[in-house]
Amino acid sequence: MLIIREENIWETWPNYKKSSLIHDYVTLYVDRNAKPHDYGNGEFYSAIEMHILEKIYFNPGITVTEIAKTNKRTKSAVSQSVSKLEKKGLITKTPQEFHGKRISLWPTAKGKQLTKLHIKYDDEHTTEFFGKIAEYYTSDQLDAFFKIMEACLCMIQSEGETP
Repeated sequence: MLIIREENIWETWPNYKKSSLIHDYVTLYVDRNAKPHDYGNGEFYSAIEMHILEKIYFNPGITVTEIAKTNKRTKSAVSQSVSKLEKKGLITKTPQEFHGKRISLWPTAKGKQLTKLHIKYDDEHTTEFFGKIAEYYTSDQLDAFFKIMEACLCMIQSEGETP
């Protein structure tokens, strides 16, 4: 059941309560996405693996360091996921021509196909999710939500701190 509040949360709730709401949402969202999914090829992958693979798909030749910077993760954490993707035959690694120590990441044919399945999966599930939300909120309200999310993300990425 969807709970729609009539009160003005921004103006009436104390900050600790707003913070708790954000925390509860993020915790449930992360927990939900931590479970491996079958994106349509009969194999199971975590959302973390899929989003790293997606970064590689859209940025062929990207490095672990670049992924770590954009995702605010340690190189070690990204390297672990990249190793899993390589073992599963989804990416290949090649040394960069002028920087032998730097390794470029490339999606394999299997990785490209899986990324397309993942995009389709996300598109279908996001369409369903926001279809339900759109019963209660206007297009302008949903647009404001995404603009706020984007601004928060930019602040976190540029400052390394939460707003």
